[in-house]
Amino acid sequence: MPDSDLENYPRPGVTVDLAILVLRGAATPAPELCVLIQGRTNPDGRALPGGFMRERATVAETVDDVFVRKLGVTRGRKTQPRLLKLFDDPNRDDRTWAISAAHSVSMWETDLGSARRDLVPVDADGRLAGEGPLLFDHDEIVAAAVAGLRERYEFRHRYADTLPDPDGFLPQPFTLHQLRKVHEAVVGTPMHKDNFNRRMKPFLEPVLHNGEPVLSEGDRGRPATLYTRA
Repeated sequence: MPDSDLENYPRPGVTVDLAILVLRGAATPAPELCVLIQGRTNPDGRALPGGFMRERATVAETVDDVFVRKLGVTRGRKTQPRLLKLFDDPNRDDRTWAISAAHSVSMWETDLGSARRDLVPVDADGRLAGEGPLLFDHDEIVAAAVAGLRERYEFRHRYADTLPDPDGFLPQPFTLHQLRKVHEAVVGTPMHKDNFNRRMKPFLEPVLHNGEPVLSEGDRGRPATLYTRA
């Protein structure tokens, strides 16, 4: 095919859609996994933040553009999007033929600042609680993002190591109790306390002062040792 014919070859539009995952109240006794959802027009409804790639732009540049244009914030260096997969059903968008390069992004709520958004809780089944169907195939993108996150946080295999809070929702230092509550909030089910502590301790370092462990303050019950990720 001559090069001049390439411009006339049928091709889809490409969008970048972001499933932004936030653990609201990460250091509290009852943290809550949420997904950032926005209202929009044309078409009217609720959706993940996203946008079409502009001419000659890269996927990474489009991710940053979505943060600025749709959320009103600048993505920090520590916020690393994860490519989930390409969502390529030809009928996913009634307006045009479009493929989505969907990403998940784990963030602190404080890093969102005044971003335009609603944080919608995720239920135990991995669905958005109290939220109607999202536009396009964004419910499928949410399901993929939550499933990937849970795979990183739960103990799936006996000999596979699960790292402490791999996406860094919990500020350091923290107690083992706080860490377990974070994993439980992500996975959506309770975890056995002793088994969890045994699995986590090899990947943690106690906070020391003059060679002695530093204990938590202001928590209910007995003070507990504070840890950081090793």
